[in-house]
Order: sequence, then C-alpha cells, then structure tokens
Amino acid sequence: MGGLYADPMLYDILYTPGTAAEVDALERIEKRYTEHALKENRMWFEPACGTGRYLRVAQGRGRRVAGFDRDEGQLAYARKRLKCPPKNLFKADMVDFCQAFQASELPPHAPTFAFNPVNSLRHLPSDAAYVEHFRQMSQVMAPGALYVVGLSMTDYDWLFDEEDIWEAARGPCRVTQLVNYLAPEPGTKRARRETVVSHLTVNRPGGEEHFDSSYDLHCCNISQWRRVLKRASVQWVDSCDGLGNPLGERVLPYQWEVVRLSSDT
Repeated sequence: MGGLYADPMLYDILYTPGTAAEVDALERIEKRYTEHALKENRMWFEPACGTGRYLRVAQGRGRRVAGFDRDEGQLAYARKRLKCPPKNLFKADMVDFCQAFQASELPPHAPTFAFNPVNSLRHLPSDAAYVEHFRQMSQVMAPGALYVVGLSMTDYDWLFDEEDIWEAARGPCRVTQLVNYLAPEPGTKRARRETVVSHLTVNRPGGEEHFDSSYDLHCCNISQWRRVLKRASVQWVDSCDGLGNPLGERVLPYQWEVVRLSSDT
C-alpha cells in the first residue's frame, strides 16, 4: 500500500495518540464478557498488529501479549518496543497464520482474548476470507475465547464520499494525513468496496515530504456481517461503542463487535 504503511515510525506517530483509551474500552469488554476461567494467566493476541501500539499498552498493564503482521518492517518496529520473546511477534497473513503460530512455539491455545481494531479485518477482500480468518482464529485461541473486532458498518441506503484529517507529532516530526473515503457503487464491481485515498505530509527539520497511497476495504452491513459469523460458526455476543459500552440496537459509524470463537476445534 505504500505511504503511511511503508514507514512504521510515521504510522506509530500518527495513530498512537488515543491508543490507551481504546485499550481501556477493550478492558471493559474483556471484564464484562469473558468467562471467569479465561481471566487467569491471560494473553492478549492481535492479528495485523502493525507497530504493536495496542500490545505495548496492554503489556504495560501486566498482560502477556502476542501478535502477527504480514509486514516485516512493522514487526521489526514492534519487536524493538515490546518486552516479550521474539516468538510472540511473528510474520503471517490474516488468512494464513496457523502454521506460523505453531512454528512460533507459542503454547497451543495460549491467547485468551483477541482484538482486531480500526477496520483491519476489512483489508481482507471477501466474506469467504473473513470466514477463513475466523476459522483459523478458532484453531489458535483458547476454546470459547472472546474476539473483539473494530468495524465501520456500511449503510447502503446512505452512501456518500467522506474526508478526514489526522495530525500528530513526536519530537521534531509532524505528520498530517488527509484521507478520502470513496463510497461503494451498488450494481458495479465496487458494490462492496470502499476505496481509501491517503495523502501524507511529513514535516521534519530537513524539510517537507509528501506520500500518496490508496487501498480498498471490504464492506458489510449488519446483516452481511451476521451471515459471515454464522458461516464461520462464530457466536455474536454484543456490539459496543468506543468506550466499550453495549450499543443495544444502535449502529455507529465505528463500533466494537464482540464475538465468541468456536470451542469445537
């Protein structure tokens, strides 16, 4: 994808602010929905962990952590900043990670709580890929473990392009990201594709740089999402807001979807 994802430091600068509050929400969800037996000796596990910003916070709060990512640069950045055995951070893809998990020598079914925030799951290209991801998660996680997925649900009756700006700084480096979200186009090949176009401006003492990138995200509305979970034999538990509180029947622009993985593995 290039741009932001090509430089782990820039990604970490831009998105680390606010991470602690998101971990607060994950802790609330874990406390509310995790069975008592899984609370002891718990390990947090993150597919597509990137720079490990969530894992750093969780580890700082006393949890054992593990995760994987397909980008070696992101993993190298995470390994330097996490105090855990190298085997706990391994290279793998979200639909092909069981063998890498086994090769890492992590204990079988060691993770007791997993999370996949900020639409990372939507980088997978299809419902079938979602189903395969959940199948493999059920194989590596503790039986009956919770998995919390951060998703933006699509409302196909209310489609429009959007724009957002993110800004952050660390020391003398300031990063600004202008993001355009191009809505799906019903009746075309892009009926379930949202295109994200990113323009990055980086200001450092040596000057200003610009980076452009774009990628697609797979779209689901609530009904499509629940069908995926049913196909994957995953139990939907609840939907929560950004603070980790139950939503009831509400649907937000971004929410935490709480599921329980199959114990029949």
